[in-house]
Amino acid sequence: MPQDRIEHERTRFERAPLVVGVVSSPKDCPRGTPVWEQELSAGAVCMNMLLAARASGFAAQWLTEWYAFDGRVDDILGLSKSERIAGFIYIGTATEDPLERPRPSLKHLTKSWPA
Repeated sequence: MPQDRIEHERTRFERAPLVVGVVSSPKDCPRGTPVWEQELSAGAVCMNMLLAARASGFAAQWLTEWYAFDGRVDDILGLSKSERIAGFIYIGTATEDPLERPRPSLKHLTKSWPA
């Protein structure tokens, strides 16, 4: 790996003053809450953290990237085999406007059913 890429990865968590890792940790639930629902709740935590940060005047971004899917990172963080990283929430003060990226057309993703 080129040295500049190594440095880019080494300083990944220094890009914001606060980075919160959110872990989905499903449990066998006596009430029968499905694992899928427990995993979705971790995503809801991520989204609500973004909303709370924005409402407090901060910039925030939810990233997963490669390190959220790397078993070595899971081992370093002490995750069990059933736990997964839902994402990393970067929170801070914006220094520039975010760059917009291409997004799919909503009309290709949604469908209306007539009443």
